[in-house]
Amino acid sequence: MTRYIVLVGPAGSGKSTLAKTLAELASRRGPKTIIVNFDPAAEVLPYDPHIDVRDYVSVQDFMKKGLGPNGALIASVASIVNYVDEIIDEINKYSADLTIIDTPGQLELFAYRSSGPVIINTIIGEDPAVTLFLIDAPFFEDPLSIVSALSLASSVAVRMRLPQLNIATKSDLLLPEVIEEIIPRLSEEGYLESLIEDVPGIDYNIKLLALHLAAAVRDSGFIGEILPASIYDEELIKTVYARILQIISQGEEPSVETITEEEDKESEGGSVD
Repeated sequence: MTRYIVLVGPAGSGKSTLAKTLAELASRRGPKTIIVNFDPAAEVLPYDPHIDVRDYVSVQDFMKKGLGPNGALIASVASIVNYVDEIIDEINKYSADLTIIDTPGQLELFAYRSSGPVIINTIIGEDPAVTLFLIDAPFFEDPLSIVSALSLASSVAVRMRLPQLNIATKSDLLLPEVIEEIIPRLSEEGYLESLIEDVPGIDYNIKLLALHLAAAVRDSGFIGEILPASIYDEELIKTVYARILQIISQGEEPSVETITEEEDKESEGGSVD
């Protein structure tokens, strides 16, 4: 049995970089870890994928049929359904403890269309899994952007139907008070609403909508904890990794590794096993 980590988030939010960083950390600590590139339009990746959907589908082939870049990506992802059995066989051959799936930045594939969630969940099957929804640092600089990001994250959670962690990526770009004060308090009753109320010059109807959305994501318990992460802060990455293990071990002690720093192994050149 493998355990799955599915990275979802807007383009540029750092999915591929975080996939590489988590894989390197996991491999140093013991679990055999592989990365699946689920983005058929990826041009450059910071890692060498163990399994690559570009081996099965081509965005360029759909563009030759007259589709634009976005339409071609949507069509090519949908066509992956024809190769799910082959992809599952490839994953099984590795007998990995952890499988990281790095997805495209076109969120409509997971928030609004059925193809993304259906294919991902077919691959996962009954194995333990968690979705990491990445929220780029600039979203936390404005209360309305926070509401927008959390609303989109909640849409992905509903469609994916998996446990989900919301991750504030590139947190090294955030002011300390955002990390220490604002993010930890977002799940407090009335806190996000108070931030919205303080934003000047908002149309009344927009403010009312934002307040209702803020209350909805909080009252549903969806906000939960939002974990900051930066590839330049190893302790933050370790915290994210430990939380992932708690979720995908389903309340059991992870048997694939220990998470004590003393047992970290030095990786050669930071490569993934």
